[in-house]
Amino acid sequence: MSNSRFTKLLEMLEQQPNDLFLQYALAMEYLSLQEFTKAQALFTNIIKSDEHYVAAYYQLGLLLKDTNEPEAVRFFEKGLSEAQQKGDRKTVNEFRTALDELLY
Repeated sequence: MSNSRFTKLLEMLEQQPNDLFLQYALAMEYLSLQEFTKAQALFTNIIKSDEHYVAAYYQLGLLLKDTNEPEAVRFFEKGLSEAQQKGDRKTVNEFRTALDELLY
């Protein structure tokens, strides 16, 4: 991760604290730094702010899966439902694959 990218995201979020895309980008940076608690908090905030933000469900599900949290299933299922409602077949398949890997 580039320190300047991280710093720039923090600066942009300071100016636009409710920008969900910026929060998502910062959460992804935290994942790359293995700061899972911070990433989880941002993904959770995104979902609370916009229950249709499919990418946040997927990333939060992966994070919880990788840390052996059973709650991962719930986020994958909710994200799957949101992707189906949007008619996004590719994303539906990604959620199904993630759920299959987790459950079987």
